[in-house]
Amino acid sequence: MRQNGFSLLEVVISLLLLAVGALGAVMMQTSALRLSTSAADRTQASFIAYDLLDRVRANAVELEHYAVSVGPGCRADAPTTPASIRATDLADFTHAVSCLLPGGQGAVTIAGQRATVTLSWSEERILADAGSASLTVSALIGGQP
Repeated sequence: MRQNGFSLLEVVISLLLLAVGALGAVMMQTSALRLSTSAADRTQASFIAYDLLDRVRANAVELEHYAVSVGPGCRADAPTTPASIRATDLADFTHAVSCLLPGGQGAVTIAGQRATVTLSWSEERILADAGSASLTVSALIGGQP
């Protein structure tokens, strides 16, 4: 008995295995890219929150005036001529939250000597139904060492 087409069958099976392996590699790369983007957004939010807290520490005299809420939508609220250090700090914070975080929103609350920065941003550009992520950082400003 003579067998024809056996080598062709081996080639088709090996191409199928190669395609499945390549698809797996592409899926892993896509997942890594998503997670990397999510980590970058979380790092950016952390930088924004800690930057504002450092600015508040440097201008602790006006602590109670740093309470602010920032909605989504990029706004460049930086004053052309800064009215005060606090105004510049809040304008920079508003710009960073609304323009650097996708769908970014934020709030600063002051309770006594404690300042709390809460940020949230959309992760829908990473995964369609991902919703949003958030970060809350709190620090004691001024007070006794």
